[in-house]
Amino acid sequence: TYVFYKIATRIEAYNLKNASLIVTVSQPLKRDLLKMGVTEEKILVSLNGVNPDKFKPATGRSEEYQELRRRVGISDKTVVGFVGTFGPWHGISQLTQAIDKILKEQLLPDTHFLLMGDGRFRPEMERQIGYSRDVTFTGTVPYSEIQDYLAICDVLVSPHNPQVDGGEFFGSPTKVFEYMAMGKGIVASNLGQIGEILSHGSAILVEPGNVKELTQGIIKLVMDEDLRKQLGKRARERVVVNYTWEKNTSRLIQASKHLATTK
Repeated sequence: TYVFYKIATRIEAYNLKNASLIVTVSQPLKRDLLKMGVTEEKILVSLNGVNPDKFKPATGRSEEYQELRRRVGISDKTVVGFVGTFGPWHGISQLTQAIDKILKEQLLPDTHFLLMGDGRFRPEMERQIGYSRDVTFTGTVPYSEIQDYLAICDVLVSPHNPQVDGGEFFGSPTKVFEYMAMGKGIVASNLGQIGEILSHGSAILVEPGNVKELTQGIIKLVMDEDLRKQLGKRARERVVVNYTWEKNTSRLIQASKHLATTK
């Protein structure tokens, strides 16, 4: 294993040294490259993005979406949705506790929770909150269909946690951009890049790992339809202007052209 690690490290160092341009999805990853001796001129930070034509606002009330709601066992209720890996990094423990409190204390009697994805914490989550008819676990949803499932949701949650090892959050979660493009009300952790892109009045941001704040954020958006629409509109506008794959491609092309003219 050590031998493979040394070989991989040398290959990585060779590639970084000889690359003309290195693209990262976050500032923390750029800082890591700088510490490794990569010159700043060779680094382009380009966050992940979304296809706004695939992920776009939908009422979720058409005949097609009503059929999907029936298929996944949702009646005519407000829907809180989550998409992701059922692991510690995605805040599964905190989300489970928040949903359990809401259900047991009947804080949102006309609300359904739609949990999309899979992972090692899913059996435990099902054990803790699967007792309720107002919780649906879909399992893994094909990416070709995920926008339809998001469309039948009214509130979307992204309760990410800090890195387990205490390191700086370096991710660029694609699902956050997809949430934004759907024009839905979002409750998300104020963590790293997530907090930065949602900090312009386009979501309710909560302290990472704080179950009380997460619960309150969900309740607030479920109960306030006008706020959901307001935040969703801002989120959609922000992501279309700044975070699409087309914008990313343009930035890459411009950076490549700049390199070509400076050689």
